[in-house]
Amino acid sequence: MKYITLALLTVAFTSVNAFSEPSNKTRFIPLLKSKLGAYEVLSTNSALCVDSELSLLEKNNPSAGFKLGEQIIFGSLHNGTQTVKKPNFCFITSSLKYKSDGLDNGLRMSRCEDTVNEKTIRQSIQFLANNTLKYTLSEPSVECTFKKQSNSK
Repeated sequence: MKYITLALLTVAFTSVNAFSEPSNKTRFIPLLKSKLGAYEVLSTNSALCVDSELSLLEKNNPSAGFKLGEQIIFGSLHNGTQTVKKPNFCFITSSLKYKSDGLDNGLRMSRCEDTVNEKTIRQSIQFLANNTLKYTLSEPSVECTFKKQSNSK
């Protein structure tokens, strides 16, 4: 009976591992890497959006995050929700939702030294057809569309 139970558990464990899929983060990083390069602004409602380079924050560590120029930054790519304390500022809770065509990032600033900084914002990046991408920010309300430059990677 012990051997049958052991055999059943082994088969069950192997079956679960054989059919488990990689995390959404694991699927997002290759997509992100394929989109890196120089982008030009097609449309915008904010000076935040300028012709920029989509690049990793750390070349050899995609999980560290990425940026589009100097003002649009998606920090640490983690799974689920993460809270960090920024000294002399706030607790920042980041939640990430990986999608097949991009990333949604919710940021909540709480327990701030100056309560005026307490707020929740959402930013997202969506990779569209024809080497274009769309960036949105909830507060202030920003929406921009970029196109990858043809001479870029």
